Amino acid sequence: METKDWYKLTFPIESDSEEIIIWKLNELGIFSFSFEYLIKNENKKEVNIWLPTDDWDESSRSSFEKIIIKLLNINPHKNKFFDWSIITEEDWLTSWKKYWAPELVGKHFLILPCWINLNKKFKDKQIIKIDPGAAFGTGSHPSTYLCLEKMENIFFSHKKVLDIGSGSGILSVAAKLRGAKEVCAVDNDYLAINSTKSNFQLNFGNLNNLSTYLGSFNEVILKNQLEQFDFVLCNILAEVIKGMIPNIYKCLRNNGEVIFSGILNSQKDEIIKILIQNDLKLLDVSTRKDWACISAQKASNPT
Repeated sequence: METKDWYKLTFPIESDSEEIIIWKLNELGIFSFSFEYLIKNENKKEVNIWLPTDDWDESSRSSFEKIIIKLLNINPHKNKFFDWSIITEEDWLTSWKKYWAPELVGKHFLILPCWINLNKKFKDKQIIKIDPGAAFGTGSHPSTYLCLEKMENIFFSHKKVLDIGSGSGILSVAAKLRGAKEVCAVDNDYLAINSTKSNFQLNFGNLNNLSTYLGSFNEVILKNQLEQFDFVLCNILAEVIKGMIPNIYKCLRNNGEVIFSGILNSQKDEIIKILIQNDLKLLDVSTRKDWACISAQKASNPT
């Protein structure tokens, strides 16, 4: 089997810049990254990003550096700021895993990397096993954490759930654990669809009650006539959410609910305004660090 080489990019940031880095990496479609605390300085972290060498030539890497420089508003020329190295596929998998540990989310969920044995002290938790694969969401990102925290207090039994931008499938797995009778997952990246299926299989031993759709949400909804959902889960970027809201309204049953995450606090008011314009009643807004999670409901008799 042919092995793939990866670039590992490392650079330091102030701890309060972590969220904006995560947001930008997600926007760029980069999902293999980690943050490491620097023992000598608790106000700084080291960012590690893994990029496949086949997709990142010298020009692309230079452009990416400029994006980070502009984002952090820094002048890195006095010192060597970016550290690039090449590692093999095998070394990448090893180095990626060392940053993973079981993570408690809310009161009930535990995100468990699939190669780690469950500690007995967590046996009363609802376990979500995750194989990082291409690393499309691990639960550590504040937006995913907010979604899961919201979901643990929802009665999903016998409900039909739509997961938009399913990524690793972590929210689809959580919905099934909470009793959902049918889960539909949509993503425009085939790697994400494969990851959703893989992690669903990992947790339940089969793909029963899971349907997956590859493509953009608006196209998938129209093509497959997906409708009458009790819950819609949507953990993606706010700029993408805006154009989805009218069709999300259409695919919800009366009194159905939607949970939006991936929204920066500075963007939540605009999203709430669009929800109201589309006859979706605001139910709740929760925040974590710089991120917001918004839940809304389709009223039986919209005004």
